[in-house]
Order: sequence, then structure tokens, then C-alpha cells
Amino acid sequence: MKCKTYFLQVSPDLLYVTLHSAATGYETVQLGSGEELNRLLLEKKIIHGLDPVAIARAVDCINKAESLKEPLVLASGTPPVAASQGMRLQFVTQSVPIEEIDANGESQQSQVILSSLVRPGDILAKNDPLIAQRGSNVFGQEISCPLLPEQVFLPGAHVIFDEELQQLITTASGYPLITTTQKGSVEQRTLSIDKLITITPNRMQAILFLRPPPTGQPFPDQEALLQLFDEEGISFGRLPHAIGQCLEKVVKELLPQQAVVALGTLPVKGKDAWLRFEMEIGTLPGKVMGNGEIDFRERNMFIGVNKNQLIAVKIPATAGTPGKDIFSAAVTQEPGKDIVLDVTDDAAYNEETGEIRATRSGVLSNVSEGSVKVCSRQVIAQDVNFQTGNINSHDSLEIKGSIKPKFKVNARGDILVTGTIEKAQVKSDGNVVVQVGLIGELADIHAKGDIDIKLVEHGRINAGGTIILRTSAYFCRLYAGGNIHCESSSRIVHSQLVAAGSITTGTVGSVSADPSLLAAAVSPEQLHRHFERKRTIDAQIKEIKTLRMRLGREAISDELDELTAAKEENENKLDHLNLICPDSQKSIDRGLSHALQCTIVVRGKVFAGTEIRIGNSRMVLERTLSSIQFQLQNPLTLADHKTKLGIIASPLTK
Repeated sequence: MKCKTYFLQVSPDLLYVTLHSAATGYETVQLGSGEELNRLLLEKKIIHGLDPVAIARAVDCINKAESLKEPLVLASGTPPVAASQGMRLQFVTQSVPIEEIDANGESQQSQVILSSLVRPGDILAKNDPLIAQRGSNVFGQEISCPLLPEQVFLPGAHVIFDEELQQLITTASGYPLITTTQKGSVEQRTLSIDKLITITPNRMQAILFLRPPPTGQPFPDQEALLQLFDEEGISFGRLPHAIGQCLEKVVKELLPQQAVVALGTLPVKGKDAWLRFEMEIGTLPGKVMGNGEIDFRERNMFIGVNKNQLIAVKIPATAGTPGKDIFSAAVTQEPGKDIVLDVTDDAAYNEETGEIRATRSGVLSNVSEGSVKVCSRQVIAQDVNFQTGNINSHDSLEIKGSIKPKFKVNARGDILVTGTIEKAQVKSDGNVVVQVGLIGELADIHAKGDIDIKLVEHGRINAGGTIILRTSAYFCRLYAGGNIHCESSSRIVHSQLVAAGSITTGTVGSVSADPSLLAAAVSPEQLHRHFERKRTIDAQIKEIKTLRMRLGREAISDELDELTAAKEENENKLDHLNLICPDSQKSIDRGLSHALQCTIVVRGKVFAGTEIRIGNSRMVLERTLSSIQFQLQNPLTLADHKTKLGIIASPLTK
């Protein structure tokens, strides 16, 4: 009789018996007939879960002395059924490895959990306890049943709990996400939905987050995805090609993908009203050019106009165009802002035609964007001194000399001083140009328009518009309702520069002088209130300390209580004081959007100790820096939106 060599393998858990053709390393047996196989099974006491069909195939091969084409499972035990309490998942999950490239360009392996795509109304988990069932191995021996820990599932985002049916049900299309926490002996899990389609807060974009399904699960097709768009109510701006490309990439690479699959149409903001000048007025100094440089050319003064000459035409604001979000809802546009005109003296505005004309010959003064005035030109051919006395003029003034100490000059038009203002006061409803400088502690210039000056020492300047400084500022205060621009060669020493807009300077500070203050996006009036309130609080602290010393530390006093309450009230007001703009003018974001656009640019050195303010944020430089720009952090770049905004410094790019 021909015999073939085989070996009989029993699995480590004693649940399976498999017959193999002979292989090296196993205890083999020679079987000449099927009877010998049956006898071997009896000898091994394999009595439970015998498979007659598999045994018959094995007997046939043995009788023919043939090798087995594949291993045959001759007996299978009965595995135990573990008892479980609580809910059971009703969807399929699969963990798959993916390869990612980190910031250093190195490859790393990570795991991604894939799960079935679910739709609204699908059951994610339900209360389906299992009763324990004992098992039996192939030798007929009983296998005890393990007890699984109780699982508790809680509803998370886009998941609801049906108390009557004891089920967790999804309310959105997407992929189930499980987060696990351990509370004592109970493993608590939260089921939420990672949405397939995410809508941006402004409802202008839909983003598709598509994942491959677990092995054996079908991919959604493009038609099914478009149906989901209908369910979400996304009816405008669909991008079918983007959907198709995303789906094709997922099928090909078997990796999660995302794509913008719907876009709304943004509204077009209306254009603001503006004045189109019909005569050459020249470029005003302080204009920021395209490359970031400042135009410091000389200001055109005393531009002549003739009677009835057309000066400018008001171009009205436009309404703009509304947009549409991805749900087909109209997005209201922001209409252009009207311009408030201030046409005074010998100029007149025609509302029907929008024209501004001179009513008599004179000189033009352009104080701000909507301000036009025409007045006569008065020339003072000498210094303002005891011979001329104080000057109070309804005209524009050209002073061909200096203004001597303690004299005052007031004018409704522009003022040009070819010399120096020495401890004198100058006030203008227009612009002021000082070709030499302002000198002296009592020296003061106050203008509703711009101030263009070469040098300031110990004086104070307050401009409703822009301040142009051409050389240096020592021990002075410069306050501007617009920007402050100093030439790159300028020097600022122990001075305060406060602008409601931006600041550009040369070198700031000195090793031998007290530090300076640079404050951009700060209302000069609000900063004055800030310092006044701080002085009040300091005085109250001193008064409280003196009173405590007189009464004793433990003394009870109504006067002391009143002083303490008043100090705390002032401290609270100081904490909530908005430096960007007064409370009566503050916007919804308290002027933050404006402050984010303002910068402080130092083209030379800025010495350690200099105080930098932008809006309501403050910093003091710990070290000397060169060619630097300061600006506020954009809140959109902060991971934690509760983090207090700060000032960041970045090198100037050439």
C-alpha cells in the first residue's frame, strides 16, 4: 500500500484542527487509508466540531496517496460569546497606516481610522446586550466566557439620543468619530460626526472632506454626493469638477482628501464719494507711495484761484453690487460712504451739479479730504514782533520772518512761516508750514489741517491731519489726527509722537536722554484722558497711604472707604478706556480693524526703553533695534482667540 506523509495541527487556542501535507519541522504521520485518519482523530481525542465534508475530502486524498492542494480544517470548536452590557456600534471601522512628511522632510507613519459614511437618520449605536455563552474546544472541553467591560456612548456633535429606542442617531452626513475617556471602571465614549461637507461661517464656501471607506465598503459616487448638496441646501456656486477630482483622488490614493466644492459670490463694496480737483493742487507731502517710501516733497502753498473758477467736483458714492452665498441668499454689500464737505469763506458748493467754485479771487486752502476754502492772502514782510503785534487774520498768512516770543498768530487760512516760531503760539483753521522750526517750552502750533515743519525743540504741535517732520524733534510733543511722517535722517529724542494713524521715523532715542513714546492708532485726546486718570489714581494712592499712616492700619474710616472706592472706580475706568477712539465714536470692534492697519516704522535705530503703543496694546523695548516695523498681531492668526493681542516687531524689507 502506498503511504503519504501528513501532519495534524491543533491551533494554540484548541479551537481548530487542520490537516496539512508533510512539511519540515512538524511531527508527521504516515497515513495509508482513510480509516487510519479516523483512528488518529480518536487517538487524539478530537471529538467536537468534526467537519464530515472536510474529513471525506481528506480521506479521498489519503486513499489516493495525493498531496493536499490546501490545508483542510477537520474540526472547529465553538468559541465562547462574551457577555456585554450597554450599546454596540452599528458601523464598520478600520485603522489604516498612512505615511506623512513632517516639517523636517522626514517620513513618519501614523494611523487613520476609516469608518462608513453615514447619512441623517442612520443608527450609530444601540442598546443591544449580549448574553454570555460558554464554548467548547475540539477535545470537548468547556471554555469559560469572559465578561467585557460595560461601554457607555454619549451623543456628541451632530448626534442625538433616542430615549425610547435607546439609540444614537446621526443628524448629518459624515464619518463617525469616537473619543474615549475613562471614568473609574467604566469606559465612556462620545460619538460625534465629522461632517462630510463643512460650511464656512460666512456661508461663502463649502468644503468637502472625503475619506476612503473601510475594506469591502462601497465608495460614494458623484451623483450621491450631489444629492447630499441638495440635502444641505447648497444651491449656488457648485463646482462639480472639484467634486469629481476629489472623489477620483480618494479612489486612486486611498487617502483622505479635501476640496472647496462650492463658492458664493462676494459683494462689491460701493466706492466712497470724493472730490475731483479741476485744478493743479500738487501732491501733498506725507503720501505713502507704492514701494512703502514717503513722499517728502515741498508743499504747494497759496495756490491762486480766480473768481468763479471751478475748483473741484464732488463725485457721489456708488451703491455697490450685492453678492450671493452658497444657499442662494443675497449678501448685502456695503455702500460707499458719502463725504462731508466743508466749503467755507470765498468758495461755494452747488448741490445739483456737485461743483465747488471760487466766489472771488484768492488762494486755495485744502485742509482735509472734504474741506475747501478760498480766502485772500496776507503777507507780513517782517518778523511778528512789537512792531506788528499779535495777528488775527481771516486770510491766509505768509510771514517772511520769525514769530518772536509770547506773540500769537491766528488765521482762518493756511500759514507759511519762513523763519522760526520762538516760544510763540500759532493757530490755523488750515495748514501750517514752518521752514525753520519751533523752539521753546511755551511754543505751540495748533492746526485743523497738516503741519509741515523742519525742527521742533521743547514745543508742542497738534494737527488735525498729518505732521511732516523734516529733521529732528527734541523734548517735544507731536499729536496728529492723521499720520506722523519723519524723514529717514530725522532724530527723535525724549519726545512723544502720538498719531491716530501710522508713524514713520528715523532714529528714536539716545543713550543720554530719557526714553520717547511712539503711539500709533491712538487718539491724542484719549491718551490725554489716560494720563490724567493715571495721575488721579497716583494721587489717590498717595492720599490713602497718608491717611492710613495717620489713622493706623486697622482703623475703620468712612473717608478711607470713600477714597478706596473712588480709586477702584478710576482703575476700572482706566482698564476699559479705549485709546483708539472716544466711546462716542467707537465701532463694533472698538476700532481694532483700524488699529490692525496702522504701523510704526523706524528706519534708523530705536533705543531700548522706548515705549511703543498701537491701539490699546503697549510694550517697552528691552533692547535697541534697527530698521524695524511694529504692528498689532492679527487675532485671526492666534490659536487661542482669548489671548490678549500684542505688538510684534519685524525687520524692514528693502
